[in-house]
Amino acid sequence: MGQSKLRMHQSIAGYMFEGPYPDLERIGSVSGLWAIISTDTREYYLLDVGYSVDVRKAFLENPREECWEKFDQGQILYAFFHEENTEETKYNMILRDIRKNYENIPCGN
Repeated sequence: MGQSKLRMHQSIAGYMFEGPYPDLERIGSVSGLWAIISTDTREYYLLDVGYSVDVRKAFLENPREECWEKFDQGQILYAFFHEENTEETKYNMILRDIRKNYENIPCGN
């Protein structure tokens, strides 16, 4: 079972994420969805996706980091999705939609 491939400069399951970025410099402490993407310079792979009230903190203090390292294809990249005045229930609905569209996400559930 292969990993879920992504293309750069496209949405994830129809949702426009900011990034992916090679570091956390442009990522603030906002609520929203976060995505861990890996690249081997030819393809992009979605390794994990989740919701957090603090996206930056979710990247820095995530218990699934070991899984990201295990499935890393060369470089880890960070992306996030944030909309003003969006509630957690909507983010969770989007998260379920993404996981439905990318069935082979190796980390998370």
